[in-house]
Amino acid sequence: MAIKKEIKAYVECELRDYLQTIRDLGEERQQIIYNSPAFDDSGIRGTDISRTCEKKALQLITSKRIKQIERTIAAIQSVLNELTEEQYKLVVLKYWTKPQTRTDEGIAKELNIDKRTMYRWTNVIILAVSIELGLVDNLECQKHVTFRGA
Repeated sequence: MAIKKEIKAYVECELRDYLQTIRDLGEERQQIIYNSPAFDDSGIRGTDISRTCEKKALQLITSKRIKQIERTIAAIQSVLNELTEEQYKLVVLKYWTKPQTRTDEGIAKELNIDKRTMYRWTNVIILAVSIELGLVDNLECQKHVTFRGA
C-alpha cells in the first residue's frame, strides 16, 4: 500500500530526528523541573512550598508537547523493536548517520542487499511508524507490515 507522500516525508523526518527527539524530551522535563516556579493562577495566597512541586508535577503530566514527544518516541521505538538486525542497521545508516556520506545505493551495498530490497524495507518501516502514530488506517495496512519477510 502506498501512503501519501506528505505522511512519508513527515515520518522520515521523525526518524531522522529520533535521537534528537529523545534529547528534547529530557530537556523539556528539565525545563519544567528546574526553571522558575510554576505560575499560580489559583488566586490563593500563601507560602505553601509544596504547591510549587505539585504544579510542576502537574505540568509534567499535562504538557501537550511532552505527550506528543513521548507518543512519537514510543511509536518509533515500538517499530524499532520489531526490526531484524539488518533492517535496524538500515535505519542507522539511512537516518542517523551524520554527516550522510552514502547514497541509497551505497547503503544497500554496505548491507549486502539489492537497492529495491532497501526501498521495500524503508517503505515497510515508514508504514509501520505511520500506523503506530495513527497517521494511516491500521486495518487497511496491517497485511502490508511484516518485518521478517520484507
